Amino acid sequence: MSGADIANVCNEAALIAARHNEESVKLHDFEQAIERVIAGLEKKNKLLSPEEKKVVAYHEAGHAICGWYLEHADPLLKVSIVPRGQGALGYAQYLPPDIFLYTTKKLMDRMTMALGGRVSEELHFSSVTSGF
Repeated sequence: MSGADIANVCNEAALIAARHNEESVKLHDFEQAIERVIAGLEKKNKLLSPEEKKVVAYHEAGHAICGWYLEHADPLLKVSIVPRGQGALGYAQYLPPDIFLYTTKKLMDRMTMALGGRVSEELHFSSVTSGF
């Protein structure tokens, strides 16, 4: 994160704590703030049908499971099926290391993980979706 991103997270965490009448900013306020800054606002007006929720859950689980088993994939931090931001119906959040050069193995594992959602849909449903 850049300095501006960190400042946005701190400000957002303070606002979240204030909305809940807390006396201080706590860890869960920062967790919610990071999610809001990185993934965007929760879209409460995007009501998904039960079938759509199931597809999104399987899609995101596909990313997560690939990341779990791939040796060179970034560690998984969080998976969400809450619609947020521009078009995202869910997301998988990772903790990428601070590296600048990627080996072929690392790139292949990242690409595999990126396609894991689509593969999960192929395995569990009669057709695949656009993913957003």
